[in-house]
Amino acid sequence: MVRRFRCLLCGEVFKEQDVGMHKMTFHHSQKHYGIMWPLFVAPARQRLLKMVPTYTSEVIAERLGVRKVYIRDEGQNHSGSMKDYMTEMILASGVKQSYDFFSVVSSGNHASSLAWHTARNKKKAVLFVPASSSKIPFLLSLPGVFVVGIKNAIFEEVYQLASELQLDDVYNANVSNEWCLTGFMPIAQGIAALDPAPSHVLAGAGNGSYTAGVIWGCERLGIDIPKIIPVGMKGAFPIEQAFQDNESIVEYVDFKCDEKEIDIAEGSIAIASYAMPQLMHALNVSNGFPLGSLVNDDLTIAYNTLLEDTSLITQGVIPEPTGIMGLAAAIKHQDMFGKEDVLLIPFTGHGVKDTKGMESLSASFSQLSDVAEKSRPDLLVIQDNICSKSLLLVDKTISPEELTVLCKEFIIRKESANV
Repeated sequence: MVRRFRCLLCGEVFKEQDVGMHKMTFHHSQKHYGIMWPLFVAPARQRLLKMVPTYTSEVIAERLGVRKVYIRDEGQNHSGSMKDYMTEMILASGVKQSYDFFSVVSSGNHASSLAWHTARNKKKAVLFVPASSSKIPFLLSLPGVFVVGIKNAIFEEVYQLASELQLDDVYNANVSNEWCLTGFMPIAQGIAALDPAPSHVLAGAGNGSYTAGVIWGCERLGIDIPKIIPVGMKGAFPIEQAFQDNESIVEYVDFKCDEKEIDIAEGSIAIASYAMPQLMHALNVSNGFPLGSLVNDDLTIAYNTLLEDTSLITQGVIPEPTGIMGLAAAIKHQDMFGKEDVLLIPFTGHGVKDTKGMESLSASFSQLSDVAEKSRPDLLVIQDNICSKSLLLVDKTISPEELTVLCKEFIIRKESANV
């Protein structure tokens, strides 16, 4: 099968082997963005993905004044994250090339997903995160993990620094995700099975690959395409500006509001979105629109609304703060939806991975936490499993050359200690 891609910046179509050269030659400054759209369906193969349940919530539908609300609980994926759809494919590619170490820049979901899949394949994960991330204890409790925390840095600064490292023996799982969009086909297949079909899909957009992948899958299946509604936090959601300006790529210089208002959904606040061209294409294809302006208080309202649906709570459908953003946006902007609309709201990450975040948002934290822990006991952080020796902390002022040397020494030292 010849795999072809369309460049979303210039419209040209290329065979897979020509994509890298095209990006380097004609779009060098955008080469780290997902600027290609797959024009093929990957051959079916056996995948390790779990069956992700989709629930109907009459309580939330009535609260929003819409015909129906579906809740897709992506927290039931192996790693408790929607990132498994892509990560499994990335691992398979790296393993095929004989890599033993895999790296990612992530504040949580991508990192935990990579760690789960590397452990299953008896490989190791090198995770670059802002040192302020509340997810570090969770990541340090996972087997075969090295965490490099960058102090006084936001996500994009960590990403930039990590991209300049020369770690030749480490497979970069942040590679441009053009071909990985095909991993999201199971979500589109799930949508195709719903009756009535969703008219809108609302999900938090970090790098945007999940929401773009949903539309890619629906397009390839030839089913009715729902409006895609990426949502984000106030002043840290450049998708909104790109949509307003009709641009494929927009980067903020800094957050446009006080970070303390939006810091709980840490996996989603951003000044850039690396799948933005793909996400903007998905918005155009689906006639969708972004919904931003969320603040921490909106996440609290979403949790309180979720608590009203005892059926969902009983079944352990508890998302982390980043994962509940779709519901928060639906509530805050419910005037954007009509009484005949059918909403699909994915909960993109499980609450057990960020109980600290939930605690800071909801007065009912203990109830939510207890349910989350019973729902996914396999994801619980056991204090005895936290390995502080697997954590390397450096300041963001460190040079890429210095950090390359430190990372190599850090990995070798840890590997020697484990022999």
